Amino acid sequence: MKFWKHSLLAGSIFLGIASTVTYTSCIHDSCKTLMCRNGGTCDGELCLCPDGWQGTQCEIASGDKFIGTYDGQTKVNSDPVRIDSAKVYYISGEDTPTTIETIIYSRKPEKLSGKAVLDHMYINNAPGKTITYKYLGEGKIEILIDEMVDGNRVITNFSGTKR
Repeated sequence: MKFWKHSLLAGSIFLGIASTVTYTSCIHDSCKTLMCRNGGTCDGELCLCPDGWQGTQCEIASGDKFIGTYDGQTKVNSDPVRIDSAKVYYISGEDTPTTIETIIYSRKPEKLSGKAVLDHMYINNAPGKTITYKYLGEGKIEILIDEMVDGNRVITNFSGTKR
């Protein structure tokens, strides 16, 4: 009788330890439940988003925060500050929501396009110009244009608040 009691006790202890080891050794794969969108890839418990996308599941187009009409002011070199407006909008027909155009109304008519990445947008197709957009939060943006005009360096800085 003692043999059966010891065998039953030893078997129960063995099953308990084996079950605990098996249960705790299972690896939880959070990537099975995390749905990364728009080309994002799961790494651990986070989505790694491609350029132009952000959010916990890469569901937010980085350019969205820039879209709108802004009222503010423009400063060109040491000239007096001018009251100005700018409009930022998506290019129609583009397949990515990160390419946007901007018109600053006090400048000669031109359309600037570039890629938005997180809180910045960089223009890469404006020869002779360096153009940077910054999203400052709460509907505020800043657009900095550094260019050469007739051999002179011209720095235009627009800052505005969304209407």
